[in-house]
Amino acid sequence: MAEKKDYQALSLELDEVLAALQQPGIQVDEAVKLYEKGLKLITRLEKHLGEAENTIEKLALQAAAPKEL
Repeated sequence: MAEKKDYQALSLELDEVLAALQQPGIQVDEAVKLYEKGLKLITRLEKHLGEAENTIEKLALQAAAPKEL
């Protein structure tokens, strides 16, 4: 099972992938592997953002709901 990383850890890992892709003389096979890894990281980052957005929407709805005394 994949390790559950937080948004910041995934973002840093993506930064490392992007830096590696920008290195001169990178081999095509390595570039393809890194590109695939980057796409997977982006998917996981988007999932984190979606979850955060859902949480914020729920909190906003709870805050806007009339309070009973």
